[in-house]
Amino acid sequence: MIILQEKATEICIRLSQKEKRKLQQNAKKSGLSLSSYLRKVGLKEEIYSIPDKDFYKIYVAISNLKTEIFDINIYDINSKLEQIKRDFLSIYNSKKVGNEDGND
Repeated sequence: MIILQEKATEICIRLSQKEKRKLQQNAKKSGLSLSSYLRKVGLKEEIYSIPDKDFYKIYVAISNLKTEIFDINIYDINSKLEQIKRDFLSIYNSKKVGNEDGND
């Protein structure tokens, strides 16, 4: 049986708008509320990012290739791997461009 603890105690902190935006972005990437994210960070609990839908498409392509690998020829395998590589680099580079301070 899981017993939920009441969370009625507050901690107020001061930070810059930039720091707040970064914490909100990190919480969103993890699928957590800001409170849950800060609680996990403060308690040194592991935080998992939600996989990006574009990267998920690459995962699906790799999984499909794994399933087909013994039924297709080496040229088709190479072609599919090249496409996966191009897609991955395209997504990776597009994510890098939007990152204003060089850190993610």
